[in-house]
Amino acid sequence: MAKLIEDERKIEGMHIKYKQIVPHYKENEKLLGGMQNGEKDFTKGIEILRALCSGTIKEEELRRQLEQNNGNVYAVANEIISELMKLKKDLEEEKKLNEFKKEEEKTEVGEIRPGINLQGYCINGNCLASKAKIPVWVNEEFKCISLAPNTTSFLCPDCKQLTVTSITKVIFFNSEHSICLKSNNYKCEYSIKSELLYKLKADKIFQHAESLEDLISRSENAMASNEILNLVKELQKYFIKIVNPFKVKDRERLLEKIQFDYGSDTKAFKKAFDVGRFTILCDNEAKLQTAVGVMKKAEQFKLIVSEDKDFFEKQSKTHHRFHNIKLYNKQYDVYVEMQATLKKFTTLEEYTVFNNPKLSHSFYECIRAWEPITLEDEDLKQASDETLQKINDIICEWINDKEIEKKAKRYKSHLSVGILRPPQLFNKSKTEIDSKESLKIAEFVYKQLCTFTPGYAKEKEREMTAKEKEKVKEKEQAIYMELYEYYKQNIIGDKNPASCDDFASILQESRKQEMEDDIAISRALETYIPLKANNYAYEDSKDDDKEKTYDCHQYVLKLLEEKEDKSEEKSEKQEQQSSHNNKKK
Repeated sequence: MAKLIEDERKIEGMHIKYKQIVPHYKENEKLLGGMQNGEKDFTKGIEILRALCSGTIKEEELRRQLEQNNGNVYAVANEIISELMKLKKDLEEEKKLNEFKKEEEKTEVGEIRPGINLQGYCINGNCLASKAKIPVWVNEEFKCISLAPNTTSFLCPDCKQLTVTSITKVIFFNSEHSICLKSNNYKCEYSIKSELLYKLKADKIFQHAESLEDLISRSENAMASNEILNLVKELQKYFIKIVNPFKVKDRERLLEKIQFDYGSDTKAFKKAFDVGRFTILCDNEAKLQTAVGVMKKAEQFKLIVSEDKDFFEKQSKTHHRFHNIKLYNKQYDVYVEMQATLKKFTTLEEYTVFNNPKLSHSFYECIRAWEPITLEDEDLKQASDETLQKINDIICEWINDKEIEKKAKRYKSHLSVGILRPPQLFNKSKTEIDSKESLKIAEFVYKQLCTFTPGYAKEKEREMTAKEKEKVKEKEQAIYMELYEYYKQNIIGDKNPASCDDFASILQESRKQEMEDDIAISRALETYIPLKANNYAYEDSKDDDKEKTYDCHQYVLKLLEEKEDKSEEKSEKQEQQSSHNNKKK
């Protein structure tokens, strides 16, 4: 909170300076239209901007912006202030969000999870919750139970004893349920009276369609209904982007997904909720909370919130970061899915900031429906799932900036390292590759590593700051390295080279091993004493005996002189021998 206040003060201070400094210079045509007096005007412009920013923005950045605007100080100042006011607005929204979260914190033991949730008090004298007289939440999942509030005991989540009694409240969460009345609202709370006997029932929500075709038809009608359209209009009032698919998923795609996710049961389609789905993209967390708040009030649009899953604080199976809400449309008796996330996390092509947004989803498509038979394939499938999670950890920032930066620093382009083709793909036709999942994955990863150049979406260039571009590029470099490590460990194999760089390293390691195995070389290395030398000439002094230094400079000069003397002696001997031979003749 202190950081937010400090940032707000800095921005406000710059805004005040802007009002004081800039109007005075606005009248100065020389600083408005360019650098008529060359370096003199440019220097003056930098002084004005430096006074305005007071060290908040680096001088190099100010110079760059001034050059881009042809020396127009007023234009640069306007641009800086616009950015800062936008930042101020974001900080204010973040501040409100923090305050909202603080207010939401409650002193309770246990958590509300899908199914039946009972609130009561623990009577175990050794339990901390009991000593503090704190209410306890007990989750009974999906079942049908009978409840006599003062006599039925439940397991305390704190002391793990059957000591929770005096049930005062029940909350049904993400379920179809009944307690006197049948309902499917995602969260219903009822007060429990001690003198009554209750029967509680909760089931997982399911689609009520009679067939897959019926489900597709109902979903299409619900997505075009006034109830959903009115909700979408309400969200758009807050400048929140709603991505409406042109059509629901086709039958073939749905069948494949349903069989993989829920099995080949004839009624498995009843568990499919993403047949009709809207994706909601938000600029920041404050807008995300606004979107979720609007959707949770869906009853005003004659819709029922039937399931609410927040995967921003808790990781989903694939580690994507989103808030998922299922809305029940009474008119068509069907559930529609609303999935909200931040724009910086999305990989939807038209809306993403990533240069290679398809990688994560394409990799997911490769491994999603794969059911391995051999142990080797099972290991590859597990490694693939883990790698997909690691990629999404980078995209959705489950790991911090320092870890991403550390991974990104190891990046080298495929042109500089020379990625090697997997040996299992040699002499394999396209038909052979397509018939085996492990080969399809090997080919997919190899092609990605050979064509993927980390960067950012060029279409979003104007909407992004230099810092945002650098961060996205860093993320993609880290993703590349995760994919390369997976390729090296699981496709090529640990002991084989995955690139020309690896090949050179293996040769170097082999040479080192050969030297260690060679007894003569090993002994020579053991007796070898490295020569200690300096890069300056030897100076004679009394300290030389203590220092025990070796005069390399003098030694080299002496060596050269000796060589020169020997060379002269040799040439003299050759001349004498030649003259002696001539006399004999």
